[in-house]
Amino acid sequence: MIPAGAVAQGVKIGYVNPFRIQNESATAKRALENLKKEFAPREQEVAQLQKRVAALRDELDKNANTMSADDRQAKERTFASLARQLQQAQQDLAEDINVRKQEEFARVISEANAVITQIAESGNYDLIVQDAAISGPRTDITDQVLSGMAKRLGEKGTPGK
Repeated sequence: MIPAGAVAQGVKIGYVNPFRIQNESATAKRALENLKKEFAPREQEVAQLQKRVAALRDELDKNANTMSADDRQAKERTFASLARQLQQAQQDLAEDINVRKQEEFARVISEANAVITQIAESGNYDLIVQDAAISGPRTDITDQVLSGMAKRLGEKGTPGK
């Protein structure tokens, strides 16, 4: 709660929408592009493995009745092995992507916080919040933060480097 004396003196408050920072900032967009490039080869490997599993399943479904018992068992073992490999590969990929997204999001937040600090100091803000139940357009400084982040990204090049 702000003391009555502080309100009378004109406390300057700003609000930053963290969802917009995460979704609209140049830093976040660049990070997502980099993540897509980083994980594209592994995603292709998983897709190829999915195709192999599907093809083997189709072959078993179509030809199980005409195969010898030994051939069918061998193909079923191969199918089970590939299905386990696929499941493990998908799980590993999802975990790795999640870890990297968290790392990149931490960089985005760090960058945003640096810009917010600059804005707070240059604009003589008494308080800047990132979570608010209600915020009016007079207090929303998200556009300034996004602009500042874009400017810093342009100066530095690639985020985190």
